[in-house]
Amino acid sequence: MPSSSIQSFFTSPTKNSDGFTAEEVQSALRPVGISGATQWTPTLEYDEVDLGDLEPGPRNLTLMGRVVNFYNVTKPSKQHRAAQGYLKVQLADNTGVLTVRLWYNNIIYDIRLGQLVTVWTVHVSNSSEHNSLAPSTAPLFTSIFPEGERNCHFMIHINSDNGTQFKRPFNCKDSKALPGLMTLKSFTDGGYDVDDVKLLVCVKSIGALLNRNGTTSDLTSLTIFDDTADASLTLYSSLCTSASSFRPSHTILLISNPGWRIDKQAKLSLNANSRVDIDPDMSDARRLRALAQRLTKKEHVNPAFPDIDTSDFADAAVRALYSLADVDEFARKNPNEQFVGYLSVVLAGLDIVTPWKRNMLMSSECCGIAVFANRVQGVCGQCENGVKLRVNPRILGPIIDETGQISSGKLVLSDKAWEQLLGRTAEQLVATDIDTLRYLEQRLLLLRVTMGFVWCAEGEMGRLAVWCVGN
Repeated sequence: MPSSSIQSFFTSPTKNSDGFTAEEVQSALRPVGISGATQWTPTLEYDEVDLGDLEPGPRNLTLMGRVVNFYNVTKPSKQHRAAQGYLKVQLADNTGVLTVRLWYNNIIYDIRLGQLVTVWTVHVSNSSEHNSLAPSTAPLFTSIFPEGERNCHFMIHINSDNGTQFKRPFNCKDSKALPGLMTLKSFTDGGYDVDDVKLLVCVKSIGALLNRNGTTSDLTSLTIFDDTADASLTLYSSLCTSASSFRPSHTILLISNPGWRIDKQAKLSLNANSRVDIDPDMSDARRLRALAQRLTKKEHVNPAFPDIDTSDFADAAVRALYSLADVDEFARKNPNEQFVGYLSVVLAGLDIVTPWKRNMLMSSECCGIAVFANRVQGVCGQCENGVKLRVNPRILGPIIDETGQISSGKLVLSDKAWEQLLGRTAEQLVATDIDTLRYLEQRLLLLRVTMGFVWCAEGEMGRLAVWCVGN
């Protein structure tokens, strides 16, 4: 009788050469939050509907959108198959927004802001003041429990998302400003009291993941900015994972109804009524990204006047007078079109004496190094070659009219325009004594002048090039 061991009475799964079974390999390769139970095949017919067309009531629906806010609500239960909590997820497409109450038991959903998801549900409800099952910004909601209901499902698109769907905020038009949109400076100066406020910002830096007071509550602080100010945005708990997909000086956030605390700068957070659109498809976002990219590069201290023939502008039959708001509106509608006109503006600031005392009245750049001097010819400190210097644009402060403002150093003036503004050539300016410069500075301050300009498009950003100045 052949001998046998106790192992022969038990069957064991076949293992590979690395010591793992086929089931263990498949489990390891399966994405986070997806288990064998979630390989779902619909048995009903579902209608694909835009979120803006939803109405409360029973109906088999397939809904697709991007995650604009979410947070976890734990509700532990001792029952084995009962839900242990839910994720309150806000989905948005180009037409509207919906709240999804996603109940869970064993599945861990790896959700992040900006993800494209699809929801299969059989009912949509409407929140009210009495039940408060959804925030006021997204009162329509659906409640699903994929682990306990066979006709509901929640799917996160990972490989099928090309990053272009549902990126345009509702009611957004490139030719007009988005309702409620304001700058960080305006928000800090009192704009936080406005209903349905929106902030368009760029991510500047991403802080480390921190644990607050040794608890299970994590937080990540982001530094954000626009062209007016900096601020901070703090993400808590499950929202912290979203920061891993952000790129400094590239990722644009459209934040609606943020939580706030005003100190030396605005400190923002997200609450139940907040919404965050990642890299929205709008012209303002593209311009802010172009500005952020420009700031990462060293900007020329005194850019040259563009190569444009202005000889026919002065004798043109049509001489359009623009306001700064008109220029802004026209540039938004026609970002790549060059146009010519005139501005009637006030010189709100002028500083000639201080640059003269600092030997910085004239400036240029060579070998990537700024060159300053109180003469029209300088020497590069790198190659030691001669450098032709032009009037430092920083001597001209803010330029304002009744509709807007241009910050100091943002205008590009031709040599002829500088001569007409200052009443002397660059050679004569550097030879002027300090008393005359002080008088010139005071004489030009708050003076209204007319500037002939050309709008020069440079990608998503552009410049005003001034070719003449008159009283």
